[in-house]
Amino acid sequence: MNGRTQVLSRMALYISLGVALNVLEATLIPLGMVIPLPGARIGLANLVTLVVIMTESTGFAWAVMGGRVFLAGLVTGTLFSLPFVLSLGGGILALLVMKLLKPLVPKVFSMVGLSITGAVAHNCGQLLVLYLLMPGIGVVSLLPWLFILAIPSGWFNGYLAQKIISRLPGEDGY
Repeated sequence: MNGRTQVLSRMALYISLGVALNVLEATLIPLGMVIPLPGARIGLANLVTLVVIMTESTGFAWAVMGGRVFLAGLVTGTLFSLPFVLSLGGGILALLVMKLLKPLVPKVFSMVGLSITGAVAHNCGQLLVLYLLMPGIGVVSLLPWLFILAIPSGWFNGYLAQKIISRLPGEDGY
């Protein structure tokens, strides 16, 4: 395989894994039934984004995040609906923040710290999009609760990403 084919194959695998985790979480792990917050999720698909941020180029990471959100919307039937737009807004802000903070790992942030920061940014991105679409509906009141949820979900995804990256060929854990 030539270099371009290998890159596209890796990208397709990451996108597929992200979509699979998104569908798994949406159907088998209905966290929203346990926690009374709309859209409450662990964010397992963001685990893929975190691994990609730490191991691939910036353009690759943007392509994987965009492809994952688009295909997950297509597969779940939410393409171009409010959940799709919220996911895209959260994904964009989380990826932007984590890419900006990546050079600080492991000097200032651990992988878990970066993941928690990304989870908070994802929630902020979703609420910003929701506020822009529906101003005045009190979305700001959800922010403290979503920050509290971002800590365990960010920790979980950061921990898993660290374990995955340490087992990838040619990776040193960061």
